[in-house]
Amino acid sequence: HDESKRMNRLVNDLLDLARMESGHMRLYKEPFDVVAFSERMINKFLQRAKDQHVSLTLESDHSEIIIEADEDRIEQVLTNLIDNAIRHTPEEGSVTLTVQSFEDAVEMSVIDTGIGIPEEDIPFVFERFYKADKARTRGKGGTGLGLAIAKNIVDSHEGLLYVKRGKEGGTIFTFVLPKK
Repeated sequence: HDESKRMNRLVNDLLDLARMESGHMRLYKEPFDVVAFSERMINKFLQRAKDQHVSLTLESDHSEIIIEADEDRIEQVLTNLIDNAIRHTPEEGSVTLTVQSFEDAVEMSVIDTGIGIPEEDIPFVFERFYKADKARTRGKGGTGLGLAIAKNIVDSHEGLLYVKRGKEGGTIFTFVLPKK
């Protein structure tokens, strides 16, 4: 049963990626409040983080930030990033979602105190099926397509998605989206 669920996720992820890369993915851009949206995303993962004994928090420099984007697709990006962060952060670690507003853009980062991505693997993390350390990710449920899909979604919003190692370990995934 678990293997068939994994195969189903893999097929659906491949179909999503093929649609995006062929330009057949339609974006439904509408104005929405990124801060309220981020609070919902934190609530979505709060129980899972507690079950893993990981602290999950939101930090924002504003109480409201309106952008025009496809909210469902941005949720797909954040779901992937937060899920990965929780999955790869050991007990008593933390995952923080930060939201910052700039004149023409919003920046969102998922910062974890997890095991981090080796420096030599960073250039490849957005490639299909790439997993940084096969032994470390085995049994953790991913298809190896989530980051490729997230990058495609952010690119289709004319945004930027990048990753870097944290100063004291862990990983920081950041994406920047135009407000309009």
